[in-house]
Amino acid sequence: MLVRYTKSKDGKAVKQAEVYTQEEHGLTLNQMDSDALFITRKLRSAGYEAYIVGGAIRDLLLGRKPKDFDVVTDAHPRAIKKVLPFSRIIGKRFRLVHVYFPDNKIIEVATFRSNVEGDNNVFGTLEEDAKRRDFTLNALYYCPKDQYIIDQVGGVADIRRRRLVNVIPLDLIFDDDPVRMLRGIKYTTTGKLSLSSAMASQIRKKAPLLASMSPARLTEEFYKILFSGMSAEILQNLSKYRLLEFITQGLGQELRTGFLKPAPKELLEGLRLLDEAVKSAQEIDRASALTFLIAPWMESKGWRSKATTENFEDAIRLLKDFFQPLLPSNAELENALRGMYRVWAVRTPRRRPPRTRHRRPPAPSHKDPKPM
Repeated sequence: MLVRYTKSKDGKAVKQAEVYTQEEHGLTLNQMDSDALFITRKLRSAGYEAYIVGGAIRDLLLGRKPKDFDVVTDAHPRAIKKVLPFSRIIGKRFRLVHVYFPDNKIIEVATFRSNVEGDNNVFGTLEEDAKRRDFTLNALYYCPKDQYIIDQVGGVADIRRRRLVNVIPLDLIFDDDPVRMLRGIKYTTTGKLSLSSAMASQIRKKAPLLASMSPARLTEEFYKILFSGMSAEILQNLSKYRLLEFITQGLGQELRTGFLKPAPKELLEGLRLLDEAVKSAQEIDRASALTFLIAPWMESKGWRSKATTENFEDAIRLLKDFFQPLLPSNAELENALRGMYRVWAVRTPRRRPPRTRHRRPPAPSHKDPKPM
């Protein structure tokens, strides 16, 4: 293993990062996304640093197949767009670049962030960027050119020891972004990682902070869990740490277990069937994923026998209440319920035609001829 050093104020050499060679970390270029490699090559050829970072490297080291590949660089957003013109600058607090490829594929490219306290919109260095990451397993930078991993915070060792370790201090990490609690539980579940008693205690203590989060953002995180291939285990663990009730009240109540209240077998079986479908790479959209979850629950409430064409809208309202404060779209809920009605041999209402907006004709200008 190589070591990267820097100098202290008094001129002494100080260890800055551990650098793992390809022989040590075992990852190959064939495991990397070809479009992400293309982006790093283009940025390097333009004179910038460029690394594949975060979740992709974490998943590969854990033996899992990544779903997304993100790139980080020292190039500022406008410079990235100049190098990669088929891209778009997004974001307000911190500008990012989305690079577009065929088949609606998007790869996110970010500029190194500074660790200036209280400021989310200052560009920085790789070293500063690593100190802003939430957990050590997300602070690993893979250089495709030399095929090494730069590790500023001991993330490789933590992955090998199968433990989740925070980078940001525990008294701040969840206050800054409560969604990190959800991701932390997801990482420990999917990667079979251990959680320190101090972090577990902090998660239980800070769980109510999720109530202040945007329902739209929580909804996106929820769908990521459903499509993780381990939704049954993740949702049970979220319930264990009293997080689930702040994401979806109905499901939180259903999965809240106690001495005399085991988790409902039918609901867990539905989630396990969803996990099997995801792992087998079946084509599943959001409505189908919801069906796996809500069908057992609705049957337990007697809806198989009482469902009618007339109470379809009542069932939609029931599902909206069940998922609060999440915001699955009306179309997703309706398609999921229509699928269940077909299985139950119940007719569904006709789909409403899309609403057309009638535009008013433009007011005549002073140049228009006056009517005769």
